[in-house]
Amino acid sequence: MLGGLRRRLDLGKAAARLGSFASAHKGAIRAVLFAGAFVLVVLLVHREVYSFIMQRRTYAVPPIKTAVAPHWADRFGVEVVRVRGSETTLFDEGLVERVGRAFESCAWVRRVTAVERVFPDELRVRFEYRRPHVAVRRPNGYALVDAEGVRLPGVYADAPPCDRPAVVVGVASSPPEPGRAWQDPALGAAVRMADFAHGNPTLRRLGIREVDVANFGGRQDARRSEVTLLTASGCALQWGRTPEASRYGDLPAEEKLENLREVLAAYPELAGLRCVKLYFKGSRAVEPVDGATIWRKR
Repeated sequence: MLGGLRRRLDLGKAAARLGSFASAHKGAIRAVLFAGAFVLVVLLVHREVYSFIMQRRTYAVPPIKTAVAPHWADRFGVEVVRVRGSETTLFDEGLVERVGRAFESCAWVRRVTAVERVFPDELRVRFEYRRPHVAVRRPNGYALVDAEGVRLPGVYADAPPCDRPAVVVGVASSPPEPGRAWQDPALGAAVRMADFAHGNPTLRRLGIREVDVANFGGRQDARRSEVTLLTASGCALQWGRTPEASRYGDLPAEEKLENLREVLAAYPELAGLRCVKLYFKGSRAVEPVDGATIWRKR
């Protein structure tokens, strides 16, 4: 009996203390209760909004069809894809990868560097263009390849601006579909020769406008030069073989250039010359525009 009375007294005291604490901190308790309720509402609303967005067609991505045009002066590009009217949502986990692959399937795109989701309805795609490195003259026009030998779209009546001004001629194989590597040893040798001519001060000063590989591998005549460089003045520099196709006894590039420098000392800018043979050790053969071949030895 006494124990029950004591427990009731203790409960009464606790209730009195609680009431006194609540009265003293009435404002703080209201703030805590309001904050807790607000957090709960925000969580519930966020969940409903996220579910709503995920299911709405407004925030969906259409089938990706890349139509990237070349920017001759730029290396990098940015395209924006609007996300409307499809079953695929902006928040699809596989969306970024699919869009990146779709852009990389375009023959003008070398690689995609980033695909960014931009709320509420955009995907921003950043990529690197394939630049025209050299033009290859064909019977029906000019085909383009990049520095990696990948065929670029289009056939052109006139050679467009490329990284290398020298046009490649004499490639026997047909170009592949755009976006595929043009696997031809003659073309590979011509591209490397165009790079070499562009980087060498003597050849660059002469304005190499064509790299002719019609006789690459001795296809036409094993006794003739495999590579010929046509200068701006119209003089044909018969280079011989490229380093990759070199055989025992072939001259290294520096000796061929030394032969050329000696010819230039006698014929500035190769004026009046139709042809110069550079691939004979210790001698140069020059052919004037009007006259027979003249052999000059060191």
